[in-house]
Order: sequence, then structure tokens, then C-alpha cells
Amino acid sequence: MFTGSCMCGQVRYEVRGEAGPITHCHCPTCRKAHASAFSSVTAVEAGGLIFTAGEALLKFYESSPGKRRYFCSNCGSQIYAKRDEQSHYILRMGTVDGDPGIRPACHIFTRYMAPWYDIHHHLPEHLEWPPKQEEGSPAIPAEYEELHTTMQDIFHLATRKEASTSLLLIMINIGEERTDTPLYITDLICRKIQLNVRDSDTVVTIGNHRFAVLLPYTDAKASLILAERIRNAIKGTGQQAISACIGAATLSADQLDPAAMVESMHTIIARAEHACRASQQKGGDKVTHCDALTPL
Repeated sequence: MFTGSCMCGQVRYEVRGEAGPITHCHCPTCRKAHASAFSSVTAVEAGGLIFTAGEALLKFYESSPGKRRYFCSNCGSQIYAKRDEQSHYILRMGTVDGDPGIRPACHIFTRYMAPWYDIHHHLPEHLEWPPKQEEGSPAIPAEYEELHTTMQDIFHLATRKEASTSLLLIMINIGEERTDTPLYITDLICRKIQLNVRDSDTVVTIGNHRFAVLLPYTDAKASLILAERIRNAIKGTGQQAISACIGAATLSADQLDPAAMVESMHTIIARAEHACRASQQKGGDKVTHCDALTPL
């Protein structure tokens, strides 16, 4: 449970149900309503938001058909929004008192992002709504959730631009005799990878000593060049024996189905994992592209 209040303190509430994660919304109405670069919100089930004072002070503005934004009529603080067809409230995180115990998950509607604002962190960004899992598609493994949300936007752009997209999966092998802690090594290797890719590429940690690098507008040949650069950089990390098995996979634009993007994401991940396992079986410290292997 956590609590919140408006600026004047006359409206107060408690959240007794589950909430989160937090989403940063850049849509024009949120920017105008909050007079800020974006609005930070979380979903709370209707029965989980309890007003302990000042509920009668709440007024609303219908910013779009069926969506009402509720605010304190005394001080103007935005408290929550509600759509007619939804069973949950959209709670405004700026009114929360203290630490709610939930954290941001992504930015949405970044196509409308304020030109004077830049995003500088690891959260995934979506031009509009985040992707939904397609009916009948396999569940997304937890370690790949961040990668999936990033891929959704990249694949749509690749389809429009008729460009290839590549994925590198990197498994780090660390010598048994070392003085660095695993966390220190992981952070150092991640920085090495980031320094050896392009600004348009995305680096994601997907497990203990495992990384994924998403390469937009990159064909198979270019992906192997980048993979070799990363492999050589990792070999120079620290003073201990460190090597990398790198598996690469590429999907061309004609292999991407706009109606089944989640299936395409599973395909490129499965192929990159296949190549990474093959690299490991060859003794490690190698780069292998899925195109050079027997198809799955």
C-alpha cells in the first residue's frame, strides 16, 4: 500500500491494490495537462484506489471522447484519469507521497516527444503503444522482455525502409582464476560492448554474463564485422582470461511479417541462440552466424 495527495493536501488517497509498473507518456494531451515533458502514470484497479479525504473536490476534464482527467478543483493537481471502457484508473505518480515500491518500465508515444527533451537511460521507447503479445504466440521469456519491446519498433521501421535487422547474442567465458567480482566484470564488459557499437544499436543484459545487441539496418556481413570488433574488445577486459562466444542472426525486410511481429522476434532470437551454442561448441572465442549453420 502507498498513499498520495494533491498540492494543497485536501485530496488524499491510498492505493491498496496492485499497481505498476510506471509508464512515462509523451502524448500531447499528457504534456499539456501536466505542463511537462511527459506524464508518469501507473495502472490501479478501480477497487484499489481509496480516497481518504477530499473526493468531493475532484473535477474532471474530458480530454478525448470517453477519457476523463480528474484533478483537485482547489489547487489543480492531476490525480488520475479513467477511460469508459477500462476497469482501472490511470494514477498520476507525481501525487504519490514517499516511495511506492514500483519503478518505470518504458516511455510511450515518443513520436510526440518534446523537441527540447532527450531520453538518456536504458528504458525501452515506443512510438505509440507498447507491443502486445499476439494470440497463440509463445510466451516471452522474462530475460528477453526488454529486448522484445525494443525490437517491436525496430522491426516496424525496418519493414517500412526495406532494411535488414541483425541480433548478436554474447556469452562471456571467464577464467577460473580472477580477482574481479562477477558484478564488476559484467559492468566492465557491458561498457566495452557499448563503446564498440553504433549509437543506433541497443545493448541489453539478458542474464549472468550474457548480452544481446540489436543492430538495426544491418545485414549479415556487417553484423559479423561488428561482432568481431566486440569479441576483440572483450578479450582485452581486465587481467584475467576472458573470451566471448557470439552468435549472430539476421532477418531481411521480406522475412518480417507486419501482422506477426512477435513471431519474427522469436525467430531471430532462436536463430541467434542457435548460433551462440554452435560458437560455444566450437571451443568459444568465436563468432558464428546462423546462416552458416543447418537451419533449425
